[in-house]
Amino acid sequence: MSPGQSVQQQNAAAKAEMRLLAMLFNSRPSAYAWLVSVLEAHGHGIKSGVLVSLHEIPEQEGSLFSGMWLTMAHEFWEFSVMVSRSDGALLEVEQFENVTPTVPLNAHVRGPGQSFGHLAHQVLNEIHGG
Repeated sequence: MSPGQSVQQQNAAAKAEMRLLAMLFNSRPSAYAWLVSVLEAHGHGIKSGVLVSLHEIPEQEGSLFSGMWLTMAHEFWEFSVMVSRSDGALLEVEQFENVTPTVPLNAHVRGPGQSFGHLAHQVLNEIHGG
């Protein structure tokens, strides 16, 4: 986001980025086979929520992916997994934790405008009507 953007523009850009990520996952879950297996191993189907955050860090062992899954029940699950760069296989689940109590849901936050959690709920509602 550009520093010259208004709070509303920054919120719209953050929400658009979240929506794009969620839609990419929904349209091609096979491209995220490692995440599908992690979700299923923890009792979450691919239609049980939306992917609202994903970051990749190249490591010697593979790629470290960290992010957040928001369920239809409005639970935020933070994950961190190691994935093979050669074949995309899941190597290790470092974290898969319900962090719902720590995610701010405020519609009005001084500075950033709307919190990450509030924007994520909007994306969930737009995509799944949740």
